[in-house]
Amino acid sequence: MTRRPLVTVVMAAFEAATHIGAALASLSRQTMDDLEVMVVDDGSTDGTSGEVRRVARQDGRVRLVRLHRNRGQAAALNVGIEQARGCYLAILDADDEATPTRLAHQLAVLERDPGLVLVGGAVEPFCDQHLEVGRIWRYPSDDDSIRVGSLFRSEFISGAMTFHREQLVKHHLRFRETLRLGADWSLSIEAMRVGRVANLDRVVMRYRIHSGQLTVGMMDDVNSDSARIRLDALAWMGVRPTDDELRTHLAISPCNYWPYGAHPYFRERRASIAQEAGRWFKRLRTAAARTGRVSPGALNAYLDELTSLIANRLSASDEASRKDAPYCPVAYPRACVAEGRSPLAAGSRSGRCG
Repeated sequence: MTRRPLVTVVMAAFEAATHIGAALASLSRQTMDDLEVMVVDDGSTDGTSGEVRRVARQDGRVRLVRLHRNRGQAAALNVGIEQARGCYLAILDADDEATPTRLAHQLAVLERDPGLVLVGGAVEPFCDQHLEVGRIWRYPSDDDSIRVGSLFRSEFISGAMTFHREQLVKHHLRFRETLRLGADWSLSIEAMRVGRVANLDRVVMRYRIHSGQLTVGMMDDVNSDSARIRLDALAWMGVRPTDDELRTHLAISPCNYWPYGAHPYFRERRASIAQEAGRWFKRLRTAAARTGRVSPGALNAYLDELTSLIANRLSASDEASRKDAPYCPVAYPRACVAEGRSPLAAGSRSGRCG
């Protein structure tokens, strides 16, 4: 392949032999074919590279880059960014599957609007263990709402992200290799500082829940990577929380992987969490009005939604709270990751509430 492709799809893979064939097959079914696929094998020992070579013999658009040691997902993706040749750069995790029209729709949006740096989309989670699919995970579509939501959680799923690659290069944007979790969230926030972002309402990716991933089984605390990401975003907006305010912020942030209000601090502070959140929300509104870094209107709307969520959760009975069980297949899938290799294994997919 000598002509520059329109898009490069980068896939970081570690011990991914079980699922990577399905991930690559989903790219072969894309309705637009002006692409290259770069798989960065992050030091796998399970036959991942052999599976990629098998696919590459059938599809010349697939390239393999092997790292001699496991360097982590962020580092592997950065290698892909450096070597990619496409005008646009899409990410797909090695255990997920792109929908057939994903790239066609995302690139159409990016090409129509040069001011966009990043486009994501809705995601359909499915569970290997239970052979079930869950509710569609949808994210805000407009830039203002995404900026506000990103103060609380990631508004993109890594494997659904497609970037204007030349903007990444121009502004030296890369995945933060010092983050064990949430490097995709951090990069999406960095992208917001140089341009606009968006999400498609349509499903662009099928998101696999399985025992080898790191995403679930985690709960944010003040020392977590996701707390560091939130602190950076809040500082950019113009507010620096106290430790107690940060605990409140983590406790009331929505999460796709657990029922709202499941955070230990939320439960611990059940009697006062609404008042603590109200005081914190007042500080956020003041900072937004002062700095203009996020839309005050979008922030007010988001905080109103959180206030309703908190009230609804507090009105639920203790029995209802106890029914937030670890067995729901795809919405709250703790049981689905209870078996298999340790969720802290190096190279597992990025994890944080999203």
